[in-house]
Amino acid sequence: MLSQVTGNPWFGGWPSPATASFPPVFLEIQKPGLCKMLRVLAFAYPYTWDSLPIFYRLFLLSGDGAQNEAALYHQKHTAMTLLASFFYSAHLPERLAPGRFDYIGHSHQLFHVCVILATHLQMEAIVLDKTLRREWLLANSRPLSFPQIAGAVLLCLIFSLSNIIYFSAALYRIPEPELHKKET
Repeated sequence: MLSQVTGNPWFGGWPSPATASFPPVFLEIQKPGLCKMLRVLAFAYPYTWDSLPIFYRLFLLSGDGAQNEAALYHQKHTAMTLLASFFYSAHLPERLAPGRFDYIGHSHQLFHVCVILATHLQMEAIVLDKTLRREWLLANSRPLSFPQIAGAVLLCLIFSLSNIIYFSAALYRIPEPELHKKET
């Protein structure tokens, strides 16, 4: 299994000269159901992880008075995200009328519109939440120091640059195509 993963371009590896004569393994063709599940999981897992604090706030904490206004934005954000995932998975407009939504209005475009609206609603909810709870946040949290901020920025830069360097270096490790020899 390790040789299939390291020799498969889908997993970031390139075939070695010893295995160049074997046809490449395309997981998409062999197991389309697994690939579909992995694609959905690639979107669902980060969304669920990032949304756990919002779900905790919506379902377990009851806001009083003005905090319900921020909860309303969080609910709209959650609804728009669910609508985006529905468009992503259902392919609805183009399924109902094939050929009519090829350029404008297909499910992928609707997915992006819903995600952009959900992000806007989430930012509005965060700003409103921080405004309404400013006194509590100032009383109960320590302000960040300069070394903490600089450390976070430095870690982000290191991870981003190492990611860029790793995948850029992989482009230079692509083997040159061998010219087919004519048999005489």
